[in-house]
Amino acid sequence: MTSLNSGGTDWKRETYSHFVEYILKSHHGYLKKEMPEIERLVFTIFKVHFFDSGHVLENVHKLFGQLKAELEAHIIKEERSLFYMIKDYEKAPSKELLENIIECIESVEADNRTVEVILKKLRQITDGYMVPTSGCPTFDLTYKKLTEMETDLLKHIDIENTIFTRLREEA
Repeated sequence: MTSLNSGGTDWKRETYSHFVEYILKSHHGYLKKEMPEIERLVFTIFKVHFFDSGHVLENVHKLFGQLKAELEAHIIKEERSLFYMIKDYEKAPSKELLENIIECIESVEADNRTVEVILKKLRQITDGYMVPTSGCPTFDLTYKKLTEMETDLLKHIDIENTIFTRLREEA
């Protein structure tokens, strides 16, 4: 993937503080708003379509629960630690702070890999988010929102990878 995302922003050249604000507003804000709604929708279709699609929806329910837990922890790590360090580093670079940032990045990247694995499993178990013929409008909406969340998360991860590479190059 390229480092040009979100309306042509070149994340290889953008300030670290702009990166932090963009992730907080565009991606974390999106997740905080959408995850509870998607969780409700996933549970609803599992309950309603248990007899015709329960074998798939049980796995979707479990995988989404894992994804939500992973993302909640990920957001806390970034918002309570990593992003503060990155903004501090931009104001007053130091080798010690950069080493702490890189250590935290490794943990966040592990989260990102876990998220990517869960997204891949969700896509596989749902046959590419294909709504079955027995599906209803809520089923369709749920899969649409899961697809949108996947797209947002992959973009989020791509931007982070670009910034994390920049920070490692400064070490």
